[in-house]
Amino acid sequence: MPNIDINETKEDPFRSTCLVPYIDLESAPSVINEKLKVLPFRRNILLTLAHSHGLFPHFSGLLGACFDGKQRKIPVFDWQLIVLRIGTVLKAQYEYDVNLPVAEVFGFPQEKIDAIGCSIQDVLEGKGPWTDRDRVILRVIEEQLATYDNNPDTVKDALNLLTVEDLVEALMIIGIYALLARVINGLKVDIDKPTPDLKEKIKTAITG
Repeated sequence: MPNIDINETKEDPFRSTCLVPYIDLESAPSVINEKLKVLPFRRNILLTLAHSHGLFPHFSGLLGACFDGKQRKIPVFDWQLIVLRIGTVLKAQYEYDVNLPVAEVFGFPQEKIDAIGCSIQDVLEGKGPWTDRDRVILRVIEEQLATYDNNPDTVKDALNLLTVEDLVEALMIIGIYALLARVINGLKVDIDKPTPDLKEKIKTAITG
């Protein structure tokens, strides 16, 4: 990891590893501040992405749609399966850590959390706690992260268990969270400090 100049980070108690400063809310445009108030808790990744004044408001709307069960088509368990798997495969610890409480709030099974780092070979061989739907989603994720592509047979199998809308949305969510993982890893975004009553706040901010 590149050396961090302590003098550059000591004034921000939230920053010790991130290679860029978090956005200064006092000088940020009002539209950025409005978007950052959507969640009732601090997220360092959002304070990093917010430096893109033009793109962040639109991206935050897309990310917010994932949190909203009235806009997101696929079930919350599919969403969290995608997110936790991507965070694990891409070694984006921050992404995994901030989404694990979301999965837990919505009752994502502990045995699936424990198995989220399993090999794709185990998935293909029918091992682990996965449903048939889980297994085909995990195949789609694996291929996308490895090649940015999908085998036509995987798509065919997916469409036996998912609607076209489900599959397209799943692919979009894979792209969203792979992007987040790459920013997290590329800029070494700091793990968030603990949030009091986090799970209660999640319940008010995210719908199934």
